[in-house]
Amino acid sequence: MVVSSKRRGWPQCSNLPRAPVSAAEVNMESCVLGLRRVRNAMCFGLIALTALALTALPAVAQTGAGTVSGEVRDSSQGLVSGAKVTITNTETGISRQVMTSQEGLYSFPALPIGPYRLTVEKEGFDTWAGTLTLFVGQSATVNTVLRPGSVRSVVEVTGAAAPIETTSGVIGDVRESSQIRDLPLNGRDVGLLFDLTAGVESGSGGARVNGMKVGSLDINLDGVTQVDRFGGGIVRVRPGIETVQEFRIETVGSDASFAQPATVIMATRSGTNQLHGAVYEYNRDNTVVAPTRLRSDPLNVQVPLLIRNEFGGYVGGPVVIPHLYYGRDKTFWLFDYEGLRDHERSTPFFPFVPTPAMWNGDLSNAIDFSNPCDPTGPNCTSSGYAPITIYDPKTTDPNTFQRQPFPNNQIPGPLNQTASVLKSLTALPTNNNNPFNFNTPNFTSTYPNITRTNTYTIKVDQNFNDKNRLSVRYTKSWLNNAIEGGYFANPIDTSSGMGTSARDYYIHNVDVNFTRTISPAWLNELLVGVSRSAVHYGTSADSTPWPSKLGLPNPFGATGWPTLYTCEAPDCSAFFGWDSDNIHNQNLTSETIDDNVTWNRGKHTIQFGFRGRREQNNVRENQQAQGSHEWDPAYTTDWSSANQGPAVDTGSGFAELLLGLPDYLSNQYNRGYFYFRQTQLGLYFNDRFKVTPKLTLSLGLRWDHWTPYTEARHRLVVPYNPETPGTFEVVSLGNISVNQIPGIPPAVLTSWANVGLTWATANSIGYPSNLFRPIRHDFGPRLGVAYQFKHNTVVRGSYGIYYVGMPLSLLLQSTRNTPPLNLRFSNNPFNNPNVPGGAAGPNYGNYPFIVAPASTDYLPSATVDINTPQGLNPFGNAATYWDPRAWDDEHQRTWNLTVEHELPAQIGLRLSYIGTYGGNLEQQFSIDPREPKYNYATRTGLTPPGQSNLLRAVPQWGLIGINHTGFSHDHSAQLELRRKFANGMSFQWFYTYVRALTTTDPGGFSDGNTSINGGAGNGSFGGSGGATVPENIELIGEPSLSYNQRRRLVYFNNTTIPPHRITFNGIYELPFGKGKRFGRNVSTPFNYVIGGWQVAAIGTWNSGLWMGVSPSLVQTGNVRVSGDKRAIVNIAGSTDLYRQWFAGDFNPGQVTAVSGTLASPAVRPAGPDCSGDFAGNLAVTLSDGTCYNAPFGGLYNPNPRDNIIGPGSWNDDLSAYKHFWVRERLDIRFAADFFNAFNHPNDMPPNTVSGLQDLGFQSNSPRVLQFSLRAEF
Repeated sequence: MVVSSKRRGWPQCSNLPRAPVSAAEVNMESCVLGLRRVRNAMCFGLIALTALALTALPAVAQTGAGTVSGEVRDSSQGLVSGAKVTITNTETGISRQVMTSQEGLYSFPALPIGPYRLTVEKEGFDTWAGTLTLFVGQSATVNTVLRPGSVRSVVEVTGAAAPIETTSGVIGDVRESSQIRDLPLNGRDVGLLFDLTAGVESGSGGARVNGMKVGSLDINLDGVTQVDRFGGGIVRVRPGIETVQEFRIETVGSDASFAQPATVIMATRSGTNQLHGAVYEYNRDNTVVAPTRLRSDPLNVQVPLLIRNEFGGYVGGPVVIPHLYYGRDKTFWLFDYEGLRDHERSTPFFPFVPTPAMWNGDLSNAIDFSNPCDPTGPNCTSSGYAPITIYDPKTTDPNTFQRQPFPNNQIPGPLNQTASVLKSLTALPTNNNNPFNFNTPNFTSTYPNITRTNTYTIKVDQNFNDKNRLSVRYTKSWLNNAIEGGYFANPIDTSSGMGTSARDYYIHNVDVNFTRTISPAWLNELLVGVSRSAVHYGTSADSTPWPSKLGLPNPFGATGWPTLYTCEAPDCSAFFGWDSDNIHNQNLTSETIDDNVTWNRGKHTIQFGFRGRREQNNVRENQQAQGSHEWDPAYTTDWSSANQGPAVDTGSGFAELLLGLPDYLSNQYNRGYFYFRQTQLGLYFNDRFKVTPKLTLSLGLRWDHWTPYTEARHRLVVPYNPETPGTFEVVSLGNISVNQIPGIPPAVLTSWANVGLTWATANSIGYPSNLFRPIRHDFGPRLGVAYQFKHNTVVRGSYGIYYVGMPLSLLLQSTRNTPPLNLRFSNNPFNNPNVPGGAAGPNYGNYPFIVAPASTDYLPSATVDINTPQGLNPFGNAATYWDPRAWDDEHQRTWNLTVEHELPAQIGLRLSYIGTYGGNLEQQFSIDPREPKYNYATRTGLTPPGQSNLLRAVPQWGLIGINHTGFSHDHSAQLELRRKFANGMSFQWFYTYVRALTTTDPGGFSDGNTSINGGAGNGSFGGSGGATVPENIELIGEPSLSYNQRRRLVYFNNTTIPPHRITFNGIYELPFGKGKRFGRNVSTPFNYVIGGWQVAAIGTWNSGLWMGVSPSLVQTGNVRVSGDKRAIVNIAGSTDLYRQWFAGDFNPGQVTAVSGTLASPAVRPAGPDCSGDFAGNLAVTLSDGTCYNAPFGGLYNPNPRDNIIGPGSWNDDLSAYKHFWVRERLDIRFAADFFNAFNHPNDMPPNTVSGLQDLGFQSNSPRVLQFSLRAEF
């Protein structure tokens, strides 16, 4: 692939959309505007800082700074007041001083992380001096005892801070710089370290903490958000792992200064008084890799190549300008660059391509993949499938509708323009398999999958004096990923964009942090920050006018690759495709100002402050303005007078592609960008009260307010009274009528009006103007308590209520299709009335089957008209409903009770019970659903109507509802052993038991749980929990249950969180070499061999996820099969072995036990039907005495759900590395990482119907080796 210059180095106008939109939208989304927002926010921050510096008024943030506090006593345990306490950062030389209070207490809030020296002086006592390392977000307690003597005598103490938390109810976890650098991470992504914290489960959409939904975890870098507002997880380009010096995760018990119930606080590196830095490169190459277990690969496809290089470096120190400025102890700088070049090759989604003969019109190989037959019998091919006969549409008899076949299925030339261009772009087969046999791929190549990332960070710290400190950081990151083929199509190269996917992410992150010590008792911290994330999904040729080049309709003048498919089976389960990734854009901007004030008053440490955050998020959902077109077997079929439809085994969509006869053309109008605006305001007060030397209370209250969502262009509507018969109406924002919304083509409004859609404004009917009511009652109390029984045992606890913002994807992805902001303009020949009998006759809807096509049916004459109103389907139009008067904010209640004990060897033991309750969660509910045909037939005794939407109160709608009635519970027990790095060793081991239940947990980047029978996970990570609340008419027998009773029907085990988990990680310096236990006095050359070795490990075991049987089946008994009784079986026709995970629905005649005893099926399809069979239908006797087969689908399945634990998994990653000290300040480190070190295969989840696991595949990657070289100075 030739990568354009805009993909290399610094991106050019990275925020520009890559598909055409209106000029106004392009201007709004231009990179100039994006950078202007960053610049304006920085200017605003500097103005605020200047005002603060001049006025000394409290004027913000959770930046990761820590606190050192304690009490000073004399040898008789009396409190010592008036002692001078000095703390000095030993890397920067910056010091602060306070005097102990009347109660002998002192506190240093808002300290940067790093190594410190603390001294306590009082006339008549020896000076006490101690060293400690302050970690990110840590509240370190250092209690001192002064001995009588002289201040000139110094008592030195090392590691002065208490090794266990003694004054807080918070449960948190800190990752030190050595762990971030040395632990074997499979991908140098700081987010991978989140899973090393008890209670945190990361998934594809975002992390869940203690069972709370995605979006409950706040992630900050130096106080500036790193949360992707669209999906609720971490931003698409992670902060550079070398930039992050340390981070802390608070999982439960955060005080009122925190808005979210769980928070990741990352602190970046800073410069010091000494020039320091590092350069490094990490490399992996999968040519050195172990094979997967029992991998089935009859085609002998080579394992796709993987070459990955991660490289970069950082350097920092004092600002020194010779003869002009000497910044030691004052001004420090840091620069960091991190890059990734990942070159992989991936297999195509669809391994089938037409042969050269097929492109030349020879379709003699056409077979019906869906119609197997006896190869020795008549009318059957040697492949065991019925042959397809292709008919010439020009030979259609106007009376009998019969057609003449093309001789030997030879389609005469020349090729249609569309087919000719596709032929020139499509790859050729790699073997002689027949592509019409969709069981045997004929294309087994691989395509490049290339990822490039770059991250730059510049940081400057200025210490004006002992009272004023400023820190400014700017980070720019971008990621470009290109899948150069195989993405729904198989191109010859990437120039067309066909079969490609291009994903470009650009991140700008700025923070300005100013800390001012107003007096010894007062301190203020101000943060101004901006985070800008620009995301683009598309292809490698989004700007190319491919619709026009292909001779396809392009009424909107769009560019990019269209969606093209041919159908080669009656149900289109077999097809040829020429598709690519959809175009989708997100430009997410968050501008934040935070202020925190700390006041030390006697036994009280009081904090108060505020947050103001402005969200400007512009999202353009999937677009298909460039077209979505189909060629189905229609014009080339023969007519069956007996069946009054197309004859079996006739026609081919590919043949119609060659002829240029599409049977469906469409181009979609979509609202374009959604300009989403919201402001968050927060106020808080918190008091940490040292009641007694052993008891500390933390009492706080926080008020949060999210302004109602608004859309800057007024392009948001909601259905009105959708359950009232005869009401097909939408409500728009404020006083802006739908026909006043800019950018909607007149034909769109007329088309919807023609099927009865009406509209009103929010103000005219008494709805909230923004279609979301303002909520101002979000008060969250916080309580924390810590009691120290002895110096080495603490009991801690907490309780808090937190209000959480909902990820935008849950709203935006579900509302994008609501009329009239969306319309697919189409040319559907089946609606052509030019058939015998006309539109009112029995032949209407059969035009392509019975009429010789007109010249206007052929491309390029066939067009899509966007100026004439469309004849829309008046039934089942998709839309999302919510009641604007009842919208609410989600909240999480959390609590914990913890016992922590310090064991010998500096090992901390923690035992915790943690509980969470999620309330007012976004919940999808069924509104005006189709009455299931079983219930209708049982209730009325009549056959249900053929148009199933007539079973709704308002047939025009096909709605899904969203409200805030969902809830979740999580109870967990955690046992943790931990030792911070000391004497060459650190480790952490924890076990968690979790019982998590929920009515809704859609995950991130999702539009929610859209099925009343949803939530049946298959035991693989990244699933979901909960389902849509059913209506009474969807329950068997239509009982009269309340909404709360029906909501309980979708309350079951969360399928994203394993009930049991054990994780271990550690670093160990081997005791060999000079100064070590073994080889203490070896020579220098020999020390280079045996000395400086370290090992590190990360190991995880999970019990498996909750999963369930397919809701299409009925359970007839206990489906669970105990682990020691699970049989290993063979299945006829497969070379793989299978394990029976649960007693599913399988054909016993096709399964043979190899070991163990096969359990009998305990599930089956619904029944009996009118024939007494169990095939998915239920028999209903109608009022006329006849029997009606009612489908089971559409009914709520009352059987147990998500009651089986899926297959567990375990993995061990190991590292071995060697240090070479070239000189005192230069360390060269060589490392070898072994991911999945023992090459252990984790099992695939079982099929939710059969209950059988395919043991021929594994769910994890095989062993991968990585080597790295690193130099630090």
